[in-house]
Amino acid sequence: MDAAGVLRHYEDAGPARMAQCILIDGATLLTLGVYGGIACMVIITLDRFWKIVYPIHHRKYYRPWMLKVGLFLPWLNGIAVDLLPAVGTSRIINGKCYPIVFWPSVLMRKVCLLCYRVDLTTAAFIQLLAIYSYLV
Repeated sequence: MDAAGVLRHYEDAGPARMAQCILIDGATLLTLGVYGGIACMVIITLDRFWKIVYPIHHRKYYRPWMLKVGLFLPWLNGIAVDLLPAVGTSRIINGKCYPIVFWPSVLMRKVCLLCYRVDLTTAAFIQLLAIYSYLV
């Protein structure tokens, strides 16, 4: 259907079309899922590494909330970095979707573009290393 251009033309600019513009055409949903999933896999891998290599340390210091927080933070980070700027900066003009184009101020544009440059996987890895260094 998209090959025919049906999903690329927005005749009405209602809330459903705006959500489609932001989430699907703006690739916000795809980016959020990819970065959140990769970061969660990194955290699960590091948790398993900790459990196998340092089993006594893991039994002594591990709390169930640590893994839950570690899995929640990348998704929260993805929402803050991808979804929130896309909601405020996307528009439908003359039946075409323009995702992440219209910035309210120059400062907001610079800050958000700086956040896009920081890889979310790296940010999650740094968060986990900070928690790990706190435990050691």
